[in-house]
Amino acid sequence: MIDHVSMFIEPDGPEIARMEAAGLVETYRRSHPGQGTRNVCYCFDNLFLELLWVDEPDAARSATIARTRLYERSLWRTNGACPFGIAWRRPSLHPALTVPTWTFTPPYLPDGMSIPVATDSDDVRQPMMFESPGAAAPIEWPPEKRGSLQHDAGFGVVREILLMMPPESPPSAALQAIGARCVPHLRLGQSSMYAMHIRVASLNQKPDLMLSFPLQASTD
Repeated sequence: MIDHVSMFIEPDGPEIARMEAAGLVETYRRSHPGQGTRNVCYCFDNLFLELLWVDEPDAARSATIARTRLYERSLWRTNGACPFGIAWRRPSLHPALTVPTWTFTPPYLPDGMSIPVATDSDDVRQPMMFESPGAAAPIEWPPEKRGSLQHDAGFGVVREILLMMPPESPPSAALQAIGARCVPHLRLGQSSMYAMHIRVASLNQKPDLMLSFPLQASTD
């Protein structure tokens, strides 16, 4: 199962206003002490979207964090890095996704917790791919944590995610495994630039919502 997808933006970037214009509401914001990043998250029934930025470059470049290449990914507009991330969560009734990983222990996690990060993510031209510490879909969270999700705007589950990659950066083995095994459906395509398109199901027979990054959100 895909737990969440992320994109690097500028601090409090215009993407946040685009989400509001699409009728979506923030579920929460968090900082990541010691990692040097902050986020704003939008929860749908089955996964959430994280808009992420670096606010402490020195922390993001520190020895503990450096291998994630978060700092380099935040500079995607100038260095050709992939600005996206994909996190899967371990299914309770199905075999776990098996891809080579390394153990990431960021300072903000409780003692004893760590994050398996796909070794293919060492290449900044690939998305950052990792297993989320979370084990449940947002709709299964306590009401005080999940809020009303995006139901007030008339949207429920994410139906499909399309990730476009430049021809010089074909999908790695780990990314192909995520595309083949995880739900909702992750389609991989080719384009001149990185792009992610997220189709969200309507709850009221209106057209589905298509969120496109780094392009503007629109409905179709």
